[in-house]
Amino acid sequence: MYTEDGVHGKFMGIDLGKSTNKGTALLKFAHQFQPDPILEDPYLSWFFDKSVAQSLQEDFLGLGLEPTDEVQRFQQIAYWYIVLREKVGDEVITDAITSGCQQLLLLGSGYDTRFLRLPIVQESRVATFEVDLPQTIHDKQVYLTNQLGHIPNGLTLVPLDFNQDDLNRLTHHGFDPTLATAYVWQGVSYYLPQESVSQVLDTVRSQMTPDSVLVFDACSPLMTYKNDQIPGIAASIDRLTEIGEPYLFGMDGDEMKAWLEEKGFQQVKILQQDDLEERFLHRRTLPNNMWYVAIAKVS
Repeated sequence: MYTEDGVHGKFMGIDLGKSTNKGTALLKFAHQFQPDPILEDPYLSWFFDKSVAQSLQEDFLGLGLEPTDEVQRFQQIAYWYIVLREKVGDEVITDAITSGCQQLLLLGSGYDTRFLRLPIVQESRVATFEVDLPQTIHDKQVYLTNQLGHIPNGLTLVPLDFNQDDLNRLTHHGFDPTLATAYVWQGVSYYLPQESVSQVLDTVRSQMTPDSVLVFDACSPLMTYKNDQIPGIAASIDRLTEIGEPYLFGMDGDEMKAWLEEKGFQQVKILQQDDLEERFLHRRTLPNNMWYVAIAKVS
């Protein structure tokens, strides 16, 4: 479940089974073969067969081409959102570590590579915790062990279900809530009921120190039902329903900002897709009524 965005199944000719985690990683991997990538990640190849890399190299998935239907348009938007979300997350993490954060907590980590990819994480000896469903954590352990022979020192992989397990269990794995921490929660909130989202946010808020930061993403309510305002949304909803991973929670950005402030968060920023696009690509072509990123502190 816990990473993203309706990209699964047989996506643009590559069989992903029922893994939305793999779909997110695939789109970031595809970006590596685009002209002038804005996100460079040499570690994504660890999670795919060489045949996938060959396929991406040969046809680029058509990501740079004009979409021919609404489904392709949706996939193209999802592709850019995932890349841009990763970029802003990297920026928040880097700034937080520069300001003294000593821990990095990746909630719903999927096939995240930041521990390896961002030099500042290991240079600053930032303890990194990746949290996801048990099967995803097991798969990640296998991939890392195959490549490195072991799980790197400083990286802890924690199996946990946000719907059933208490985040406070992280202390049993070495997480110290008294330390300044960068909390990163990507590609998760929309798969959970609002009550579960609220519980996670409340737990994070209760743990955050004045120097901690939270970056997470959410979606508009329009992403949770079929409508004529989101291109390709009907097909996306059908696919997610088919694999048992429907979007359950959506909230408009302004409402999210107010909700976070009611919970005690401060310095809340909401960045819609087109805000991210302007920030990193210096253009505004993406719709601003789908996914967005929220950044918050407690002081």
